[in-house]
Amino acid sequence: MNGLITWFYISIAVIVALGANSISAIWAGKENKFSSPWLLAVILISPLVFITFGLVTSRLGLAMSAATIDVLLVATTILVGLFFFHESGSVSLYQVLGMALAFAGIILMQLHK
Repeated sequence: MNGLITWFYISIAVIVALGANSISAIWAGKENKFSSPWLLAVILISPLVFITFGLVTSRLGLAMSAATIDVLLVATTILVGLFFFHESGSVSLYQVLGMALAFAGIILMQLHK
């Protein structure tokens, strides 16, 4: 049960950070950045990224939290970029290999002694 709660915290942290990444990408693409309502969204969601990361860190420690959340965030942000922002045409074979290794890293980090 304790592991499920930890994974729940990890999932929430990744979802919040992924939302922040996506919102900031949309905001950055706007012509008039400082009068865009997306700026307010970026300002509001940014503190939540650090709060959720802190909750995970209190359970796993900094090293494992950073490794797990950052790799999951990279992987999910890649998927959002490929499928929602239609960036699949700009990814090389080496980059796809790197993405696959990142996914493998998630699995390897979760193996215990």
